[in-house]
Amino acid sequence: GCRWFMMVAHRRAGKTVAAINDLIEKALYNPREAPRYAYIAPFLKQAKQIAWEYLKKYAAPYDPKINESELWVELRSAPNCPRITIYGADNPESFRGLYLDGAVLDEFGNMRESIWREILLPALMDRRGWVVFMGTPNGPNHFRDMWYEADDREGWGKLFLPVSVTVQFTPEELREMREIMDPEEYAQEMECSFEASVRGAVYARQMEAAQASGRIGAFPLQHGIPVNVFMDLGWRDDTTMGKVQSKPDGILVGHAMHASLQPIGYYIDYLRAWLSKTGHKLGDVYLPHDAKAKSLQTGKSIIDHFRKAAIRPKLVTELGLMDGIAATRSAFPTAYFNAPETKDLILALKSYHYKYDEERKIYLSEPVHDWSSHYADLQRYISIMSSAAPRN
Repeated sequence: GCRWFMMVAHRRAGKTVAAINDLIEKALYNPREAPRYAYIAPFLKQAKQIAWEYLKKYAAPYDPKINESELWVELRSAPNCPRITIYGADNPESFRGLYLDGAVLDEFGNMRESIWREILLPALMDRRGWVVFMGTPNGPNHFRDMWYEADDREGWGKLFLPVSVTVQFTPEELREMREIMDPEEYAQEMECSFEASVRGAVYARQMEAAQASGRIGAFPLQHGIPVNVFMDLGWRDDTTMGKVQSKPDGILVGHAMHASLQPIGYYIDYLRAWLSKTGHKLGDVYLPHDAKAKSLQTGKSIIDHFRKAAIRPKLVTELGLMDGIAATRSAFPTAYFNAPETKDLILALKSYHYKYDEERKIYLSEPVHDWSSHYADLQRYISIMSSAAPRN
């Protein structure tokens, strides 16, 4: 009976099967013309592996028309031929501008929060569509925040399914898992604890210290002080942008944003509009060292585009990843974050973590490349360049 519903469940609880069957059931009973539903996982390849066979299997009794290339199923036994499509959140443009009667966001914590707010929500408005947000906890991210905030939101429902509630495994199986898994891993994966530490977190202790010392809070950028702009560039991946000011005792990251699948002119126009709207004075613009590479298509580099717009950017000093991470950790004691306008950055820095080698049972020196990586790279650039900058 809730339009917005959150489900937290342990591994192998059957949430994907349940969600697919729920989509099919809702589609069959929808009397509207040409109903449309979506199952969305963090990556399209992952969505296909997890849900596509389930969708075909459970749609089989309803005379399905199956499109293998576009990953949709139409239920022809219903007179209005409702359609259910599999999507990946790594290509949000694939469902931008569509209308939807309902959607399932599986492993929502591994997606960008903006997928829901900026792209999916408008697609649901004209049909009064619904959403199920579901997954297993994976650290202090937006899924965790929404889970707790749902208690105070009208029209939101919740279902909490730790293994101690589902009793899906025998006591012997649970005992064996507890013996094999780290305590934090078991608490997170099986008992659905949002508070269990992210395994191999790169900056978790630094962020905890920043929170405890009051350096994460309401610290808006000050007028009259130049705002330095830092960017981490991507195309299919995110491009991130941070606005930073020097403080007598450190640096303030006052604003951060991200976007994807946009040309460089989009970010130049965005920056100009932001400066015009806020009245801030532009300081230096810093780009990663690969911004000097020229495109084969245009023969121009990212730097050339900025110079054409009368902005002369500087390049971030090139450091190896591990040296950059060390520099970032060293800079944390003097870093402030304006929480209202850097929410995604803060969550990313808490979630950024090293890969785990299952065979050797060690954490690798390479962090996992996921939604948090681009904000973590942005903070690395800020720390490298700001550590050498003079204080106001």
